[in-house]
Amino acid sequence: MKLFSKLNLLTLALGGVLILGVPAVKADSTNQQSTATLNIQDESTDTTAKLSLDSVPSFPFGNVKTSTIFNGGSVGAALSNSNTVVITDTRLSNIGWNLAVTNTTAFTNGDSKINGTIQFTPDAFQFTDGAAEGWTWANSQTSLTLPSSTSNQVASSTGAKKGTATSTIKNASLKFNGHDAIVPGSYTANLTWNLAAATKESSVESE
Repeated sequence: MKLFSKLNLLTLALGGVLILGVPAVKADSTNQQSTATLNIQDESTDTTAKLSLDSVPSFPFGNVKTSTIFNGGSVGAALSNSNTVVITDTRLSNIGWNLAVTNTTAFTNGDSKINGTIQFTPDAFQFTDGAAEGWTWANSQTSLTLPSSTSNQVASSTGAKKGTATSTIKNASLKFNGHDAIVPGSYTANLTWNLAAATKESSVESE
């Protein structure tokens, strides 16, 4: 029994020596750095650097009853196609832009005219990969008087974010406000949209 105990103690002792006696192996480690480069051409060479108004909405109001017109009623637009505002700003600067409706006409059919106000609710501007920060509508609901020769600024950007962004018009209505005699037929109103570069001062103030 004592011999067995001594052998066990010897085994444990030797085992401990063997475990503690294994030297630590340190792996060699080296670092290398690489680079990635690119070059940006100026706007005189890069034709994609631009400010452009790519799409504006149309407002089809369909068939309207004369009682709706003469009683100051409203009708909704059947928006499905051509219901977006699309703007591209890929200029090499932090200058923003202003979007305005500069002129509108009455609904016209020959000498017959119908006046009213178009109201529409736009969604926020969106890039393909997320929100277009700093691209904003002046109001949550935009109102356009028909006819009008007064410029109405409807949207703007601070110039901090660049790309192509889309705003979808989800709802639009037309409220009538005229009592002039009219004739049957197809009536058309024209809306002139203008996109212009903002001044550097206005871009800084809007940030």
